Amino acid sequence: MTLILYSAHYGSADPLNPLVFGGFESCRRVLFTDRPGVTLPGVEVIHDPLDGLDAARASRRAKLMPHRYFPGADWSIWIDNKSRLKADPLQVLEAVRAQSGAGFFAFPHFRRDCVYQEGQTVAELGLDDRRIIHERMRHYRAEGMPAHSGLIEGHFIIRRHHDPDLQRFGDRWFEHVLRYSRRDQISFPYLAWKLGLKYDPITALNWKDTVEFTVHDRKGRKGDFPRHNVLYQEMRRIYHLARGRRR
Repeated sequence: MTLILYSAHYGSADPLNPLVFGGFESCRRVLFTDRPGVTLPGVEVIHDPLDGLDAARASRRAKLMPHRYFPGADWSIWIDNKSRLKADPLQVLEAVRAQSGAGFFAFPHFRRDCVYQEGQTVAELGLDDRRIIHERMRHYRAEGMPAHSGLIEGHFIIRRHHDPDLQRFGDRWFEHVLRYSRRDQISFPYLAWKLGLKYDPITALNWKDTVEFTVHDRKGRKGDFPRHNVLYQEMRRIYHLARGRRR
């Protein structure tokens, strides 16, 4: 059973997180980056130029299509550079394989279960061009995609490689990121619904014991797109803090 633990660091929006893999050495660890001279002890660093893409989209190449980069692997675990693994990856894989026979696992979103709510939040926070987001939401509704069809935390993904359906899904997923929104959490629920992807939300593990989703302080980070409804966002943030939500 071959397992790859991998991440990516492109551009300069966030610093490189040297603790992303949590110090675990029980499997092969790989970091993709466009930045020359990057090294991490015990980690295989693959230099991967932008090749005309923005950093956000370039970082999705290996994330969404690991079967192209690790053809000999049985499984992979993706973890965002802004996150930190807190559990041994082999034990993580063992737990989800005992949970079900699915080939794709991710934690459910911490707050939302609906792509339409996610689209609204992405547009408000300036995480992508809101014209693209609004066009996608109109398209999804026109296609008949139901609200509250599920939403994943795209920061942490466990995937089986030798599955042609999952490979095709990954290729299509990256195509949507290239053509439409760069936010893969926007296109995932639509494609999962449209293509009938069989995936499982992770229930065999507690996310707090498995992964720290955000280790960077992003309060001073300037977004690529303007924010909207800022006062409403702040009120919503305070509301969720009062309810004990993590962010």
